[in-house]
Amino acid sequence: MKNVNLKKLIATLGASALISTGLVVAVAAPAQANTPVCVEDAKSGVITCDGALSNGAKYRTMVPSNYGGTFFFWQHGVRPSYPYPGYTPPKGVEQMAPTSVNHKVDTTKSMLGLGYGLAAYDCSTGGLHGWNTADCVEMLNELVTITKKRISITKTVVYGSSMAGAILTPYIEKYPNGADAVGILAGVSPSIANTLKSGCDFLYIFSVFFDPTIKGCTVMGTKGVPGHMAVLGDFAKVGALLTKWSVDYGSSPIAYPAPLAAAGIPQRSALLLAGLIAGIPTKSSHMDGISVGGLVPEGSINSTVAILENAQDFLGTAYFGGQGVAEVVGAGFYDNTKTNYSALLADEDLGRFTVGLSGDDAVNAMLATLAAYPRVEGVPASVAKLAALDKSKFDTTKPVVLLSNEADRLVLSGNQVHYVNKAKAVYEARVAAWDKRLADATNQPEISVLLKNKPVWNTVSMYAMTPDTYTKFTATGAPDLTAPMATSGVGHESFTKEQLMTWVRVLASSAKTGRVPSQTVLTSYLSKVPYLNTDPDYQPEELKYQD
Repeated sequence: MKNVNLKKLIATLGASALISTGLVVAVAAPAQANTPVCVEDAKSGVITCDGALSNGAKYRTMVPSNYGGTFFFWQHGVRPSYPYPGYTPPKGVEQMAPTSVNHKVDTTKSMLGLGYGLAAYDCSTGGLHGWNTADCVEMLNELVTITKKRISITKTVVYGSSMAGAILTPYIEKYPNGADAVGILAGVSPSIANTLKSGCDFLYIFSVFFDPTIKGCTVMGTKGVPGHMAVLGDFAKVGALLTKWSVDYGSSPIAYPAPLAAAGIPQRSALLLAGLIAGIPTKSSHMDGISVGGLVPEGSINSTVAILENAQDFLGTAYFGGQGVAEVVGAGFYDNTKTNYSALLADEDLGRFTVGLSGDDAVNAMLATLAAYPRVEGVPASVAKLAALDKSKFDTTKPVVLLSNEADRLVLSGNQVHYVNKAKAVYEARVAAWDKRLADATNQPEISVLLKNKPVWNTVSMYAMTPDTYTKFTATGAPDLTAPMATSGVGHESFTKEQLMTWVRVLASSAKTGRVPSQTVLTSYLSKVPYLNTDPDYQPEELKYQD
């Protein structure tokens, strides 16, 4: 999902204002594919062409004067279809190459300087966006196809961020000759159901402990402006809680449900519990999960504030991504009737965060409340459609290069772990089958052919790590959430220019050779870039749900 100013949204939204505010959106009429209009920049020599795909979606290509034959096709992440404070839906191409808003980085100029051709498009259907992944697969294929007819391309790279993972993965499986390498940046690993269910769990726990009028994922599914407004109205309730906690850090006792209110458990403990159950990172842009001081006397309190800070954007995924998904699969996609919340809380978390959770008795009381509280029963057809959404086999033999932050607050880094685990299972099955064929081979020609075609592990998983400590405190002892954010490893699609360009170079090299670099070569790349992980065995926490 595109980074949007959710703090501004939370500050701006009010439930009553949302109900009364009108919203009118113009939907573009479909257009026929057309011949692009091209202009050459007199100074740089870059030729920029603007055109439209057959459904009217805009696209752009850029070719530098030193073009060397490698072309990168950018796939952007999810975009809500309707505006809200701080966000306006795109009306054309808004991003040509990887960017990082937090680091004020746009790699377009650097990539053109290296002689790469660039292409991007507005992944819109009938002027609307949302979770239109199936349409985006076909639009991307059309863009690649028509560009190859117009420009001489020797190597093709399809790459993108966030929702792009749920587009590029099925794309390369459906169109195996559509690219020579695939790059996924802070991306979703299909199915989005894995991440979305954790988001829905998070909202459900909010409704249990903080505000029983919060509908969470049950509010999603009505199409068009009415559905958009319903989601915004519910988000405003959550925003009010986040705003209050940004002042008192959740020190007030839990007020709901009534039997638990008498226990005096602070709301921050329930927030921490909800975050741990959902798998939200315990590091954030300003909280390192370690540093103590002033109003943060212990590391688990630091992590509680981290979850508070991360919740704003994680809930953006749950609400706006969830509404986009619900418009595809239907309302009622969330069902927690069989969810065991105690099982989603890791034993090591119980030990590490005891103080922040207010002790074993408080944890047991909260878990018992969740176990007894009325659950959400979904619509079977919608639940099934969600599980099947963007279904992928993870069986491409093309090079795949992944990059995520250690503590991505929006698309959890466990998505990258999920992708690697799925792809590794396919690879190991291929190796086992190859081993059997080799063992059964009876003549030298057959053996020679097999030896030349042994399966190759062709996926690279890169992570940007955080500094060890980076939390700052104000003179009053409060954590300074206005200080500069951590230089690496946090946020969504938030990387340094060196990190992004290393990812791009690995992609270009992989497209050229057909294989990802060896670990020795890769380590030589990564060791030169601050905070890029060089341990091939490292992986962050896995997703709580895995299909």
